[in-house]
Amino acid sequence: MKWISLAVVALVSCGCGVMKAIDQKEPPPLPFIGTRWQVLLELPQPGEQPWVRFGDGRMEGFGGCSRFSAPIIQDAVGAKAIAVMRIERTPQQVCEARIVAAERRVIDVLQSVSSYSITVDAMTMSGSGGSLKFRAVSEEARR
Repeated sequence: MKWISLAVVALVSCGCGVMKAIDQKEPPPLPFIGTRWQVLLELPQPGEQPWVRFGDGRMEGFGGCSRFSAPIIQDAVGAKAIAVMRIERTPQQVCEARIVAAERRVIDVLQSVSSYSITVDAMTMSGSGGSLKFRAVSEEARR
């Protein structure tokens, strides 16, 4: 009888933990359009980190050395497919070779992406050239 009481107590306490986990829902993902997405580099560089923002049919961003923009085409059915057209960069400033290399890698991957996925405040973009991971940056964090 003592073992049955312990088993019931264990099940009840275990069930409470499950209910707590069900009640704590994950917040909805941030919107793809309008959110400023900071690129998460393997080795962060000094100064402003690379970022992108997507708008109505356009993408704009900063690669670490220069600004860039491009037209984009998104799917209309919610499959999270995307195509980035030709990326145009502002005249490149004089930057360290490693920053230029990181920017080139970001732009090369962006140029080849075909899909994206968002979970809360994190985004991954993937395509034939590899993948990039991003974190949403709030307006307050940028100031």
